[in-house]
Amino acid sequence: MIAFKIEVEGQDPIIAGTEDWHVLSLGLTAIRGKRGKHDHPYERVRADDFNFHAGGLSLTDASGISHHFRWKELPITIGSRVVVTVIETDSPDAPVKRYRSDKEVQEPPFTDEEMLEMRRKDYLELKKEFEGQEHG
Repeated sequence: MIAFKIEVEGQDPIIAGTEDWHVLSLGLTAIRGKRGKHDHPYERVRADDFNFHAGGLSLTDASGISHHFRWKELPITIGSRVVVTVIETDSPDAPVKRYRSDKEVQEPPFTDEEMLEMRRKDYLELKKEFEGQEHG
């Protein structure tokens, strides 16, 4: 099958592919840090989060259902080199998550572990924001 071999310096490569793929996609994302209260609205802020991700959509199965799938995100930084090679393979890495792509059954796009990590990050941000403030 066709797959993408994704290599980011210093990290284990990911082989992104699945037998029933209809769409395979790759992406780079950069999210800027939050602005402070006193920042000028046009002032540049540093990028806070960079990542590389792979995912896709399956062919429709015999029941008429397609699935989204995605592999783990790879963190990158300024200067990271990402190499993608299109390969033929019989042993791709399993996606981190595979979930239905229809309106009848709504499945979450995140694993339980990912949801817990997002909640933990939210908790830490809220804790930092409200630490030392009086309640009431």
